[in-house]
Amino acid sequence: MKIILANLFFTLFLTLNAQNVIHIDLTQAKFGETPANKIFEEIRYIPLETHKGGLLKVNSASYYLTDKYIIAMNRFKGAYLFDRETGKFIREISSFGQGPNEYSGILYNEYGFDEKNNILFATDAGSWKCINIETNKVESTIKRPKSDNNIDNFRSEAPWLINNDKYVSFSNNKTGKDKIRLIIFNKEGTVLKKYPNYLEYDKDPANGSWPGYPGIFYNYKGKVYFKEWFYNDTVFSVDENGMIPNIIFKLGNKQPSYYHQMNADYNKGKYRISFVHESDSFILFNFSQYTETVKVGYETAGKNASDYTGYYDKKSKQVYISSTPDLKQSGYIAPGISMNFIPMVINKNNEMVATIDPAELIKSKEKIEPEYKHLFKDMQEDDNPILIIAKLK
Repeated sequence: MKIILANLFFTLFLTLNAQNVIHIDLTQAKFGETPANKIFEEIRYIPLETHKGGLLKVNSASYYLTDKYIIAMNRFKGAYLFDRETGKFIREISSFGQGPNEYSGILYNEYGFDEKNNILFATDAGSWKCINIETNKVESTIKRPKSDNNIDNFRSEAPWLINNDKYVSFSNNKTGKDKIRLIIFNKEGTVLKKYPNYLEYDKDPANGSWPGYPGIFYNYKGKVYFKEWFYNDTVFSVDENGMIPNIIFKLGNKQPSYYHQMNADYNKGKYRISFVHESDSFILFNFSQYTETVKVGYETAGKNASDYTGYYDKKSKQVYISSTPDLKQSGYIAPGISMNFIPMVINKNNEMVATIDPAELIKSKEKIEPEYKHLFKDMQEDDNPILIIAKLK
């Protein structure tokens, strides 16, 4: 009798959770170029000061946003602090080296910032250094959790804060057959929970490389949400008590293959989701697609990948892709300058960051409306990027 009741409760639990899952059907998406003010408000343009102490490459820099600062990172080349109101350069955050407040590994340019405590994570031997961006000092360290057996082998990526003393980390499927997807642990590196991975991909055992993605994380209404990069279709809410589906993307014939993820020819033209964020009104998402491949050694790789963006309206339950139907023009249209942009990151206050390339803006400077011309009057093609900061409705 107890077993029957337990099964009934479990079935009811699954049914109730299934009813709460949001299904985003991209096979029924409406295409159209979207004005940014349809889903964003308080849209501002912040030209970042071009300073010799913090030069950024437009197409390889990433960003975090706090109440006071813009954190700009050149991948593998350091992180820099700018004033969020003026864009004025302040200083470099820590530096590469062996000193007590330096890092010897890399800073995480994506999903490696603790907004609550203003902590930027850097890799170190067997641990992560926690660099406080206000004091510019290493405040503490987090020990990297280790596998305790060969069956549950995992490789932990950037830590994402769940609460004051617990973190979650994505474990990339290094071998193609790894059994762990997520781990929850404390600052001492003690593993508190492991979430299994049931997916496999076809990988040549002689290939020593592995994916290096941090996973996609965001906070919404006090919960942490997670999605794997590119090849899966589900967003989960996750904590130390459970991992529950929250959003499922239906991609139809655009669904990439997890099993064939090493086969670029197989996934040509597929939608690989690379960013998700949620508000009370919308679910934003980005995806990439490549339409050509190139031979690299004995394998093929995607060539000329393009990025696209879209959103799901929670009220109408309609999904939109902000692009022309032929996917030749993508992104939200920035008011007053007629440039298209794709969201890069959204912070705890629902503030979005995107970038504009000065060289591209100069090409279309005749489209800049009078009220914005003063922002760009001294702009040069090789200046640091222009940031768009906008609040998600």
